[in-house]
Amino acid sequence: MYLIKSICVASAVIFSSLASACSIDYTIHLETFGEGVLVELRAGQPGSSRVVKATRSNGGTVHFSSLCPGPYFVAIGNDDSVSVTQTRFFEDNARYTSRITMQRGSGNVSRQSRKSL
Repeated sequence: MYLIKSICVASAVIFSSLASACSIDYTIHLETFGEGVLVELRAGQPGSSRVVKATRSNGGTVHFSSLCPGPYFVAIGNDDSVSVTQTRFFEDNARYTSRITMQRGSGNVSRQSRKSL
């Protein structure tokens, strides 16, 4: 079992009036202690979400781009039971950054069945 310590920072970016409606960037600095994990960016709320993008990571930087405004959360793990971050609303024309550290044990993030997401 893993827990996630997550810090999310948003910064506004000013674009011209021709900017695309799906111009959000989200960068995660992920520490996994060398273990490869599946990182899913999900749109919506747990219980009614969909995978927007997914990638495998052994730690380091995970980047998601061209996202549209809306609620997102991250599910991390290789098993049916995954670590889930809080849902955050991403606003257009912004860049978001999170630092997530995977640790064995329990903490302040929920564990949920991937099927329930």
